Amino acid sequence: MTEHGAAHHHPTFLDLFEPAVNFVLFTALLVYLLRGPLREYFRDRAARIREGLEAGGKAREEAQELRVQIEKDMAELPRRRESLKAELLETAELQKVRLLETARQTAARLRSDAETLAVQEEAAARRALREDLARRAVDEATRLVAQAIEAKDQKRFIREFVDVARTL
Repeated sequence: MTEHGAAHHHPTFLDLFEPAVNFVLFTALLVYLLRGPLREYFRDRAARIREGLEAGGKAREEAQELRVQIEKDMAELPRRRESLKAELLETAELQKVRLLETARQTAARLRSDAETLAVQEEAAARRALREDLARRAVDEATRLVAQAIEAKDQKRFIREFVDVARTL
């Protein structure tokens, strides 16, 4: 007796044959039923693998072309740097010339404007001086006439004024 209380049984040929036949029949049935889908699956898988390999080959070619272009660009870099440096220096020199010419023109315009303003200021000062002198002369003449005029002169001026007014 065994530990569980049952007699220990040794397998016979039939005990192994029946599962083997079942397995063979099951496998044959699977092969028969799945042959088309399996064939299609493996055909598709092979096509996908082929496409992947082709894409990988193309990517490798593109990467090689890119590497060659990068190496070419890297070799070209010092010459390009010198070219850009020369262009920048040339542009800076042109800008310098333009700025200097603009500064000269601005200075000339400022000088011309200053001269015009000075002439105008001088003319205005002369006018103001003449007006001031004329006003002072009138004030002085008025003062002198007021001092020199007497009552009889005033009466005569009034009479002459009235005579002139009547004739009008």
